Amino acid sequence: MSEALEKQNPLLDIDTGFRSYLNAYTRSFENHKIGGQLDYAFESDYAVRQKISGLGGWGRLSRAVATADISAEAKHLFMKCDQAGALKYPDIYKTVKKCAERLELNLPIVFIRTDIGKPLVYSLVSDIIDPCIVVSDWVVNMCDPDEIDLLIGSECGRLQNDHTLYNWAFTYLNYNKDVYVPVERSYKSAVSNQLVCSLIEWVKYADVTADRAGMICMDKPGRFCEVICSIYNKGYVDFFGRKASSLDASKLSELTKGYSALNARALRADPSLKELERRIVAANEFLTCDLLFNWRRDLEKPVGQRLNSQMCDVRSSMLIGTGGQ
Repeated sequence: MSEALEKQNPLLDIDTGFRSYLNAYTRSFENHKIGGQLDYAFESDYAVRQKISGLGGWGRLSRAVATADISAEAKHLFMKCDQAGALKYPDIYKTVKKCAERLELNLPIVFIRTDIGKPLVYSLVSDIIDPCIVVSDWVVNMCDPDEIDLLIGSECGRLQNDHTLYNWAFTYLNYNKDVYVPVERSYKSAVSNQLVCSLIEWVKYADVTADRAGMICMDKPGRFCEVICSIYNKGYVDFFGRKASSLDASKLSELTKGYSALNARALRADPSLKELERRIVAANEFLTCDLLFNWRRDLEKPVGQRLNSQMCDVRSSMLIGTGGQ
């Protein structure tokens, strides 16, 4: 009798070997890539990085960052900071596992910095260093689970889209006094004005890519506007030194609803909006994009017409105020 049941059990036909899992995982991930880039990434993010790579002075700056600055930072992290795991900071470890799974990303190392008394989340990776995400203990103590999901998910997106080198080059621009300063800064020459302007421009597009990754990782992506406003209103200062203490999530949600009724040609962001506010309403466009539901098939799809990836990028560009690249 038991032998007959075994023969009829369809579960016994499933190949649970690691090689089969790896093949299925790779095939699924490849379905999300277009022209070598991930489908959820903001198109202008990649376009401006390509432009930066061809600018004079970028070669020397990027080599200094990759060979010295990031290596020194990684050495500091491994020697001075705690690593999140199943026993130490288990909630953070659980979050990064969830984010890595949802983005189909290899699990990054997560370090908790207790040697720096300010809010901070950033990431780094290089040819000789495995992907790392760094979270200050201020974030661990002050942010709720949804906020931590968004912050860590966004950094997973930055790792997945190769932002590290450009992020760290940005620290040489003296953009403002709150920009993160690495443990070591090895580049001694002045950064050209053209490179400065391009990196500042790129950050706007990179933010949208990272925000989209964060939404993919959140349990309830529809709360993105509320959650990101809450993070900044608590006193969060991001890697690029930006802060805002009075973001109004209700106002930005209402603006998003109004913008959703307009076609791309009629779409213009309110000129009174500040940079972070423009970023949030631009990122909100992803909430009705097909790509979000391709990545998160567990989510209930909204009623009505959804955006394709190209239209989502066009609308986001208009709301940022650049018109795209």
